[in-house]
Amino acid sequence: MVNQRLMKGTIHWLLTVVVIIYLITGFGITEYRIVEPLTFGLLTKSLAQKIHINLEIPFIILLILHIWLLPLLKYLKSKKLGNK
Repeated sequence: MVNQRLMKGTIHWLLTVVVIIYLITGFGITEYRIVEPLTFGLLTKSLAQKIHINLEIPFIILLILHIWLLPLLKYLKSKKLGNK
């Protein structure tokens, strides 16, 4: 079985990164006059919109995994121990 600590840590960090990018792109959509110069024109309003929209599904999946990972691992562990 995959190392549980590594799996939990990976999901937590990925969720953190996705949330930060989600916030930055949301700010890039609403306050593009501030964000564009700060990113040296790298994050335009249209690019921020595309990234923001495409992060919806990964955000939802990671959030569900984040919430349900520990109960799921406990269930699988108890099921594995119960079958022996």
